[in-house]
Amino acid sequence: MKSYINIIIFFTIFGIVKGIEISLHGFVYGETELHKTLVEKTNAYMKEKGLDITLKKDFVDLNSDSGDPNHIANFIEESLMKKENGYDLYLTDTVYTGRFAKHFEDLNNYVDKNVIDLYKDGTATKTCFVDDRLVGLPLSIDYGGLYANMDLLNKYNRKVPETWDELIETINFIYENESPSNPELHKYLAHVPDYETGFGSIIEYIHSFRDSATDNFPGFTSENAVAALNKMKEIREFASSEDEFHSNEGAIFGSLFSGNFILLRAWYVGEKFGNYTVSFNPLPGKVKGVSASCIGGSNISMNIYISEERKKAAGEVLSFINSFEEQKFGILSSNLRSAIYSTYKDKEVCEKIDCIKFSSIQSIVRPSSQSINYEQYSEKFRELVRSYISGETDKSAMEILKEAEDVRKIHYVEINSIPSIIFLSASVITLILLLTAYIYVSIKHFKNQFVFLPFKYWIIIIIGISIMASYGFTGLNELSNYKCLIRPFLLSMGFDLIYTPLFLKMITIFPSKNGLSKFVKDHFTLVFMLFLIIDILFNIAWYLLDPLMVNKLVIASGKNFQYCSSSGFIGGIFKNVMFALKLITLVIMSVLVFTEWNLASFKADIRSITSTIYTNILIIGLFAVLEKLNINNVYLYFGFRASLVLIFCLSTLIILFGSKYYYISIKKETEFPDISTINKNTNSYSKYQSSNTYTMNNSQVGGQTKLKILNYHYQTGSTMDSKFVSKPYSALFSSNINNSTYNELFNNNSNENNQSQSTESFNQSKPGSRKNSLNNMYNFNNNSMNNYNNNNNNSNFNNNNFNNKNYNNNNYSNNNYSSSNYNSNNYSSNNYSTNNYSNNDYSNSNTYYNSSNNSYYNNNSSNKSYNKYHY
Repeated sequence: MKSYINIIIFFTIFGIVKGIEISLHGFVYGETELHKTLVEKTNAYMKEKGLDITLKKDFVDLNSDSGDPNHIANFIEESLMKKENGYDLYLTDTVYTGRFAKHFEDLNNYVDKNVIDLYKDGTATKTCFVDDRLVGLPLSIDYGGLYANMDLLNKYNRKVPETWDELIETINFIYENESPSNPELHKYLAHVPDYETGFGSIIEYIHSFRDSATDNFPGFTSENAVAALNKMKEIREFASSEDEFHSNEGAIFGSLFSGNFILLRAWYVGEKFGNYTVSFNPLPGKVKGVSASCIGGSNISMNIYISEERKKAAGEVLSFINSFEEQKFGILSSNLRSAIYSTYKDKEVCEKIDCIKFSSIQSIVRPSSQSINYEQYSEKFRELVRSYISGETDKSAMEILKEAEDVRKIHYVEINSIPSIIFLSASVITLILLLTAYIYVSIKHFKNQFVFLPFKYWIIIIIGISIMASYGFTGLNELSNYKCLIRPFLLSMGFDLIYTPLFLKMITIFPSKNGLSKFVKDHFTLVFMLFLIIDILFNIAWYLLDPLMVNKLVIASGKNFQYCSSSGFIGGIFKNVMFALKLITLVIMSVLVFTEWNLASFKADIRSITSTIYTNILIIGLFAVLEKLNINNVYLYFGFRASLVLIFCLSTLIILFGSKYYYISIKKETEFPDISTINKNTNSYSKYQSSNTYTMNNSQVGGQTKLKILNYHYQTGSTMDSKFVSKPYSALFSSNINNSTYNELFNNNSNENNQSQSTESFNQSKPGSRKNSLNNMYNFNNNSMNNYNNNNNNSNFNNNNFNNKNYNNNNYSNNNYSSSNYNSNNYSSNNYSTNNYSNNDYSNSNTYYNSSNNSYYNNNSSNKSYNKYHY
């Protein structure tokens, strides 16, 4: 059975990776036996395992025409940009792993897990992890350490120094005694050149200033780091010289082979040079027992752009190259060092090298995978440190370190920062105002004043403001892909919850009958939900096609920070479309508020909405412009965006709700007068009853010479007494009337008559009766009413041909006025339900005019005209 299982596994694997050639390209400082035999041994292993996989390598070294490490790095980058046409595997210096990480595959998905587990105990693999992704495995590693000329140390009975103070004392003692006879003798070669190796030497000093051996790296801006820089300056002044301290590889290896040195720092390259004794040791530390050694070497990574089949084959190759046996072979055959910690416990290995020395090295890795632009950071750091050590700057060590750290570190808007505190304070104020608005709207006495929209939609607006106001919280602390994902959703959904109810309501009260207004009124909730669904689908499409992701902005002379952006142009299109849709919505609303500007019933609401529209058009425009600007300061980048969104929310909240609070609670004005308190025998009540919804003031509008939209603009919706229409707020009535209005406005089962919204619709809804009966409502208001008030009742009616129109013959009952449910609107208390237009003798002028009080008055007529056209 076991043999059958092996056969099945063999053919399964063989079928997946059949006949594949894997290419490996990279840079090596010197080709060792391990590098030379890598292809041969790998192909033999694949053949033995029954896999039709072959490895082909293409290495360059320092002796090659293109052997410069930076040149190789640039070549690798160009190759990776070719994606699937590039190499399958890349061998790179550890400092470049972070630079190319986004082009490298996560090896956890393709390399044998048992092989990966071998590297978990070592420090070297820290160079291979980027954002929790294993983007490489070490082929070999390098250690930095202290080479000691044991002949000189033994001659003067000195031990290898364990602290930096001992190093200074030992160097000076031996040099004073030995230099007279050997003037070419070097003191301390610190190996801090002006290229990458210099950065490794600097972080070794900082790491060696930990308080104990078990401590982690103290940090680049810690007091330990300050002490390390001060000690470096002291060593350069008292135990070295300018040239010796910044010595390069040429000077280092020349001194190693000649023996003209006392102590020097170098990468491990063996311990046999010339005819003298040399030893490789850990570097000194601040105190005994604390040391440091920078880790270098080469990592092998996988091209993320190759096919899945090639990735599986490349994973097999890496599983062999990084196996324990192959790493052990590198130590024994090439005197290399492995990142597998367990190799220093192997008996055969320990017979060849000092396992105790190398297993106890207190290593540190360069932050190449944690820096967004490591090469720039390394160069800047070396430049600043050198200026401090050489005394070329007046800046303190801490100032130097902080300036250098700004190049490497990703800066965030910390919770305790001033911009964050300001934002949080404004957010708390917004929250308090939102809760106050909710309570205010919920109180029954005030709730009846918010009749422009049903109660639930006012609450939806408050929720929309809350959602939008939470946008700024996504910019605090470290960004994540989730924060980037919900940012556009918070803005677009918050906007829709705020403005969609207002937008739809304004459509329903448009001063001219149309199918759209009728449909929206009859299906208000459905249309509202449709708007939200479209917005949600828009955000989902954005996420699926080109979502916002965390990106890093590198600032040459400032603080680097993260921001959200899409990887392609599709995301930019979605962003621009979102801004455009919101602006278009506001522009359409601005046209609607112009046409509905003088509607007495909703004058205060229309004016409040107008203020929010124009304010927020400006804010959205500024936000769109802000998205195009290159802001290189993390606090300004966050502050501008968060401030604009908060201003949007606060202005909307204050204008929509604060204005009502001002008139109702501060000015103590009853926004909607109670009709029950009006004397039914007064002129005002008579005029109130006879009012029609949309009449025109011909003193403002020049008849047919004005554009139609201007005619809409000057419609007031009422001919009530001036005391009801002249105030800067709505002119509706009591709670009973408000409730009936409220119900009628959002009754999805309303008939055609309840849909009428203007005198135009009144005249046109019944061509046979209404047009013949009233002819023109404008003439009725401006001619008939004026004539009544001049006490010319009979003649005026005759002049306007009311007798000839024969109202009785037109039978208003045919218009189904009696079918209206007056009782549901609390009209039964006034016996309105008993009145029928057909019972009114319109030919009798006394029915319409009471000369004693000089007012137009019909004791039996219904107030249905107002109820139907109360908008």
